[in-house]
Amino acid sequence: MAPVSQPAPRRDPEERRRRVLAAAVEEFARSSYAGASTNRIAQRARVAKGLIFHHFGSKQALYEAALEEAWALILAPIEEPLPADPYQRLEAALMEQLRRLHAYPEHARLVGRLLGQSARILGGPFRARLEERLHHQRVAFCTGIAPQSFRPGIAPQRAIDLLGLVAEGLVTTWLQRLNAGGLEAVTPAAAREQVRSLMELLRKGIYQPGRSAVAQPLGEWDPTAFLNLTARLAPSPKEPDQRRDRILRAAQRLFAARGYDGTSAEAIAEEAGVAKGLIFHHFGSKAGLYLAAVGDAATQMSTAFLQDLPPPPADLFQRICAWSQRKVQVFRAFPTLYQLSLAAFANPPEAVRPALEAYAVEGLAEGWTLLLKGIDTSPFRPDVPPARALELVMLVVDTFTNREMVQLTSEPDQSLERLAHLLQEVGQYLELLRDGLGPA
Repeated sequence: MAPVSQPAPRRDPEERRRRVLAAAVEEFARSSYAGASTNRIAQRARVAKGLIFHHFGSKQALYEAALEEAWALILAPIEEPLPADPYQRLEAALMEQLRRLHAYPEHARLVGRLLGQSARILGGPFRARLEERLHHQRVAFCTGIAPQSFRPGIAPQRAIDLLGLVAEGLVTTWLQRLNAGGLEAVTPAAAREQVRSLMELLRKGIYQPGRSAVAQPLGEWDPTAFLNLTARLAPSPKEPDQRRDRILRAAQRLFAARGYDGTSAEAIAEEAGVAKGLIFHHFGSKAGLYLAAVGDAATQMSTAFLQDLPPPPADLFQRICAWSQRKVQVFRAFPTLYQLSLAAFANPPEAVRPALEAYAVEGLAEGWTLLLKGIDTSPFRPDVPPARALELVMLVVDTFTNREMVQLTSEPDQSLERLAHLLQEVGQYLELLRDGLGPA
């Protein structure tokens, strides 16, 4: 009697889809979007390449699905009840967040890769959707905190918001480290020590009551390295050329008003009153012209900021506030260049994204180096490590700035007016860092 043949096992389409998505998370985490290969994803998932497009339609849609899964696992609000005490809550929330990073390392690396080394450079719809995720996390973290632990005389909501900034900034930092160095770059023991030391600074404050900073010698305070960064975006021509300058100024006006995609080489040539070929002669491509326009804008505004700069205050918080106010004055003096730069770094065109990201990372580091030169740390409390205090201040300022970039770019016509309000908020956060959140 002939054996009865068994039917082939049914293939589960949903299971294959999950395999493709898991393989995509790993591939996109290990490579940039441009460098990721659908062939490698198919091989890793053990499916025919056509199934990728059957389930997701395109590489872009697969990337977005991978991001959505990563955000859902890494950045979802914490469901477990958190302590009402603000400091206990901060530690509990952050350690749970760290547990997720270690439980889902590839998803965490994908989010870390998207953030890159500078959260400021994340633009477009991804930034808006990431901001929505972070907003839900903030609300969940801040809801239910008991304000009784804060010292009298401070606004409880501002103190709660400050704790939220620290939590968000630390998670972003951990994601970036994990992406760069793997899980060993963010160990639970080191992370807990970092969190607890920052909590002590938040509770007690950085400064001794009644102590003031004393002017310090600035030494070799040289902004040349900072200014030279723009040469990577906008190399200076060998010889002055009026037509090149006309092209550059026309490009800045049009890019600021219409954006990169809305501005054609023909429109720039017409605005500048030159032949279109001259654009490519001087700048090589539209992308090259955009980088030159942004680099020149950064050079002009940085030069204006540094020109006749008054002696910087020795007090850390006074200097941050004074320089922030001066930045706003420069932005108001160069509104077109400000709008161009804001759009370029908040929502960079893909054609120039790597160059702008590299500039943003190095520019941020060089900017902090200049700002911290000659700061007097003698008013810090004796038990405060200066490096840890500066880490906290930079964490709060950078996280707040990154968060507000989304709002500023969504309302570009109002962004200059909003900056004055943001300066006031920064000043309030710095005051809380200086004096602490807890009772004396």
